[in-house]
Amino acid sequence: MKKLLSASLTVLLLQSVFCLIFSPVGASAQTQEVLTNQAIIDMVKSRFSDEITIAKIKSSRNSFDTSASALQNLKKAGASDAIILAMVQRASGMEMTEASGVATNLIIPDGTEIKITTVEDISGQKVVEGDPLTFKIAEDVKINGKTVIAKDAIVKGTVSGAKKKGFMGKGGELSVRIESTQTVDGQKVKLRASKSGAGGDNMGSTVVLTVLFGPLGLLRKGKEAKIKAGTILSAYTDEAKTVTASN
Repeated sequence: MKKLLSASLTVLLLQSVFCLIFSPVGASAQTQEVLTNQAIIDMVKSRFSDEITIAKIKSSRNSFDTSASALQNLKKAGASDAIILAMVQRASGMEMTEASGVATNLIIPDGTEIKITTVEDISGQKVVEGDPLTFKIAEDVKINGKTVIAKDAIVKGTVSGAKKKGFMGKGGELSVRIESTQTVDGQKVKLRASKSGAGGDNMGSTVVLTVLFGPLGLLRKGKEAKIKAGTILSAYTDEAKTVTASN
């Protein structure tokens, strides 16, 4: 009986040693990883995309410092507003996920194309530079199947230049600037003209319609520069934006 008991204890001891030796140490170490502000700064300096950095923030434990001075240091290091927002939400436990059944945070990437429609005729004969203009989103903008900018959301713009049609075949000129719209959670998102943002276009998305010459004839008026209601225009987001989208 004593021999049997001794043999059983020996087997249990060997099993314990075996588990200690061959346990997945790497996996355990990974689950214990704790992100800090410096880790995020290192990722930013290594040129990881916002999407990757935010995914890492959401999937890891953290010890973030979200004081005002710490956030200023993150901004100086090149962290985007979307990354800083994800850090603040993660640190405070305020982030809403799809699993909660309430909402999910999604990123609208910089350079996302948005279709815009004019809601009324815009005539170079009736507007002057600086006049405010209103457009609407032509179709839902979706990320991962969820709407982040809704169809018919208001788009703000201004007239950036207008010249009336003249005599001697001189046509009118008209240019409008599409500046910003609003996300489904009420945030303002800036817009620009080109997808890449190359060239430093800080004036918003400018759509120019120019009519150079009207019908031939010295006394005949040129053509009126006009953008008709229902015209579809393209613009692009001028920043990355984290949006809370409803399920």
